[in-house]
Amino acid sequence: MTLPSLSTSRRRAFTLIELLVVIAIIAVLIALLLPAVQSAREAARRAQCTNNLKQIGLALHNYESANGCFPPGGESTNFNLSTPGTQFVDGGWSTLARLLPFLEGGTSFNALNFYVDYNEATGMNFTGASTVVNTYICPSSTRSTDGNDGPDPNDTITQTYGRGYGYNDYGPTVYTDIDPTGTAQAAFAGTATPYRNKAARADGLLKQGKTRISEITDGTSNTIAIGEDAGRDARFISPYTEAYYDGTSTTRPILGQGPAGPNAPRRYWRWAEPDGGYGVSGGPNNKWKPAYEATTWTQNPASALSAGKNGGNNDELYSFHPGGVNALFGDGSVRFIKDSVNVVALRGLVTLKGGEVISADAF
Repeated sequence: MTLPSLSTSRRRAFTLIELLVVIAIIAVLIALLLPAVQSAREAARRAQCTNNLKQIGLALHNYESANGCFPPGGESTNFNLSTPGTQFVDGGWSTLARLLPFLEGGTSFNALNFYVDYNEATGMNFTGASTVVNTYICPSSTRSTDGNDGPDPNDTITQTYGRGYGYNDYGPTVYTDIDPTGTAQAAFAGTATPYRNKAARADGLLKQGKTRISEITDGTSNTIAIGEDAGRDARFISPYTEAYYDGTSTTRPILGQGPAGPNAPRRYWRWAEPDGGYGVSGGPNNKWKPAYEATTWTQNPASALSAGKNGGNNDELYSFHPGGVNALFGDGSVRFIKDSVNVVALRGLVTLKGGEVISADAF
């Protein structure tokens, strides 16, 4: 019997060059597929963000059906000043806090006492206002922590419980001060928002007090109610303090201000805070820096670099979606506002009775 030779039974192995070629091909495939995977994930996150705003829109209209009006924006405008300015005259609460019963948040809502501030010093509202409301958080948003803002060094209540107040990535567009002619302004504008004209300030849909549908003469389908302002956290600082009222008075006639004291800046990234409403002073996703401070929980608005900047996601339309932001309109529809939108057209989308005619292809 003849035995098989060793040479004919030996299996051929990969050469080093062949192995390197295979690795290179795999690397190329990964490089080609990874953007597609990331794009698919972002598409899913954007769809969830859209659904969040649709739920908020449904809650807005259920609120209107129950009360005959839309809720106030929390922040609003005092037009009796020589130059219109910001005020907080509708209590120490936001629009989103008032919508909780219509978002299956009745338990949290029932834990809130609207006769005092959301962060009242005894902590009577902490249980409700520290609730994480997933509908108020965009899944694409990035920030230092998730859910809530963690213990505030100026708030003993949060330190006692080891957690903070619930985050918010959406807010009512309570006014716009984009110049109606689209002309760059020297008197009121900054580098971040060159078309800002405070003298031309106009109300948004969720303004001071009750807003009835009949007041929205531009049409609910043509007026933004709530837009993304995502990613705000304890690195951001408001130019307004806890005590700020209407521009003529710095003492609010409301019982029980926050524990940080009247001179502490407002924490506008919380869903319960009325300063979560904002004005629109420039185009969406403005990349101007700095949008926030280098350190968290900054306590001095006068020296802060970002306070009142109205650029980036510092009180502006801003998202982590490529190319634009999601916005909820007054009719309950959610539309994507492109970064390239003309600022005059954007002003028209914010005003509730400006008389502008904005075509659908303008944004």
